[in-house]
Amino acid sequence: MASGLLGRTNRSFPSIWLSLSLPHGGQDIDSLAAAAKESQCPINVTGQPALWGAKLRGTTSPLICISSIDYQDAQDEAHACHLVQAHMIQVLSCLGREKLDFYYLRVRRAVEEFQISGALQAMELAKQEGHIEYLGICSDGPAMATLANWQFHNAFDTLLVPRSRFSQEAYQTLEPLARERRVGVVTSNPFKGSDTHSVVEAMELADGNTNRFSSSELTQFLLKDLSNDHPVLVDVRSAKDIEQAVASDRVDLTSDSSNTLRQLMDSARTNGGRPID
Repeated sequence: MASGLLGRTNRSFPSIWLSLSLPHGGQDIDSLAAAAKESQCPINVTGQPALWGAKLRGTTSPLICISSIDYQDAQDEAHACHLVQAHMIQVLSCLGREKLDFYYLRVRRAVEEFQISGALQAMELAKQEGHIEYLGICSDGPAMATLANWQFHNAFDTLLVPRSRFSQEAYQTLEPLARERRVGVVTSNPFKGSDTHSVVEAMELADGNTNRFSSSELTQFLLKDLSNDHPVLVDVRSAKDIEQAVASDRVDLTSDSSNTLRQLMDSARTNGGRPID
């Protein structure tokens, strides 16, 4: 588990954070929501705030939302501020709450100074009024675009950045500034691999036909390996996904099997997912 406090929040949080998505094939949404509540993990409700707001009534878990990118097309600072305020009001209304624990500004490209200033004005005002506990910045495009928007604004408590063992460019670009400013880091997209294979699939291919490890064991190892550094936001579509993600905290990274898995991961990364001879 990621140790210590999460940057400027001065609080400790679970090592696994959950990003709720609609189940495939009409599976039970209620069981997914119930498992999320029971986990006590922070929960990202960005995709369907009205649905999850209704299903998560009464939860004490921290709730997370990531902004839209509408502010990137704002015509002036006041317009950018209004667009972000409108989104926050909509989300809070859907959730039936007066306060969000984390609100992240989504950055997909470099924007004008007046656009980022207007967006931050809305977020800081919401924080002052008690509608947001912690402000965050979410890298959802080129890391250099996030850096360009962030480096002259020191308002953020946390950073949400993609990171897997096969894809670390954004993390390596942004983590140093986060560390310098004592901004808490949360990583996402833990299974991102190549254009054709996820990290889990690449490791399965690298393992050939030995079937030494199940996909569940690979998944839990990868989550534990990453969350040992920072909390990890995991996409989940079922109660089973949540159970598997939460169970990753019990993986012993010093065990013989974990050492074998680490070698397998390194081989898969080096060989691009091809079976190892």
